[in-house]
Amino acid sequence: MEIETLNILSPTLLIAIGIFLIATEAITFSFILFWFGLASIIVGLLSFMIDFPTLAWQLTAISLIALLSLFSLRTKALKLFLKTKENDEVKDNFLNTGGDGVVKNSKVYYKATFWDCDTLEEFEEGEKVRVLEAKRGKVIIEKKSLL
Repeated sequence: MEIETLNILSPTLLIAIGIFLIATEAITFSFILFWFGLASIIVGLLSFMIDFPTLAWQLTAISLIALLSLFSLRTKALKLFLKTKENDEVKDNFLNTGGDGVVKNSKVYYKATFWDCDTLEEFEEGEKVRVLEAKRGKVIIEKKSLL
């Protein structure tokens, strides 16, 4: 019994598929399809010069180029494309502005959220506190002054 092999894809079709994948990347923002699109374009260009014996060889070449590029260049490319200038960043963090909170259920209730606190044993249940900083799920608090 002979197994029928699939015909290879034309170089122009591979390049078109690569362009389509890169265009799709602009919608999904996963930065993964880009590498498969780039690999398809590379294999499409190589197909003009090299005759791949089967479709499996083309797909293997695309997969290898894409995976090697993905693992070796993705983080560098993300840093390059997603870096922001210090002056352009918004420095305002509405959670870190400070304010008043209440000790409830062994947590600090502040801005409609329950936060962990390392120094909570110094405070009593229901006591009102001053929140100095809120960051990464924890708050820094102090006793609220009576004035």
